[in-house]
Amino acid sequence: MLLTTQHLDEAEQLADRIAILHEGRILVNGTLGELKELLPPANVEYIKKQPTLEDIFLALVGNAKDGASPTITTTSVQPSDEPR
Repeated sequence: MLLTTQHLDEAEQLADRIAILHEGRILVNGTLGELKELLPPANVEYIKKQPTLEDIFLALVGNAKDGASPTITTTSVQPSDEPR
């Protein structure tokens, strides 16, 4: 059976062998394992994600179920000219 797809995750799960085509030519073909060996493993660096104001708001009140738009009030602090 021959399957053609542009969805690479679909090809990873369904195919025994994969051919990668570009502009009508086969660039490479093989099993998923063979193709993975063509590139070195990536080094992944994890960083801590800080919550956004939206994350905080939704964690506190949840998603609006009545169709109302969330309301967020902000204030800004102006620098004081008075010495401390």
